Amino acid sequence: MKKLVIATVALMVSIAATYAQGQVNFANRVQASGVNGKVLDSTGAGALTPPYAAGLAVVNGATFTYVPGSAAAFRTGAAAGYITPLVATIPGHAENTSAVLRMFGYSGAATDSAAATALLNGASNPQNFGISDPVTVTLGGGVVLPPDMVGLQGFTIAVPEPSTIAFGLLGAAALLIRRRK
Repeated sequence: MKKLVIATVALMVSIAATYAQGQVNFANRVQASGVNGKVLDSTGAGALTPPYAAGLAVVNGATFTYVPGSAAAFRTGAAAGYITPLVATIPGHAENTSAVLRMFGYSGAATDSAAATALLNGASNPQNFGISDPVTVTLGGGVVLPPDMVGLQGFTIAVPEPSTIAFGLLGAAALLIRRRK
């Protein structure tokens, strides 16, 4: 009986701790809220598709912190430039508090990465990287639905020119040929 009571109390504490954290609907297109933050390549003509991915960052003064679990791949077809919506839990922020958030896009798989925070804070070369303007959101959580990121604007990501890619492939082919000799 004691084990059952202890397990029930532990479950209730973990549920309460989960609900105490603020949440947001991480989506760059929500027609009902007027959110339309399509992400384009550096030419402004093409919408991003995989292998590009997006993530969410919390702005704390002059630094950015990657929101774990917010990695999302860009969609394809008519929905290119948009991500599949997900509910992101914002660490260190309680429900009904404000948080300054920024969406970012990068070249790579849609996985959580320790390199994301370094990339956000300029520790590495931000090639194939772009970031939105900040959006201030009052977070939901618990019984309050996670709000949409109203005010999110589209942005661009610098992608390499096709000639740069071709030149790189040519160099790689030359190395392979030389290696065989």
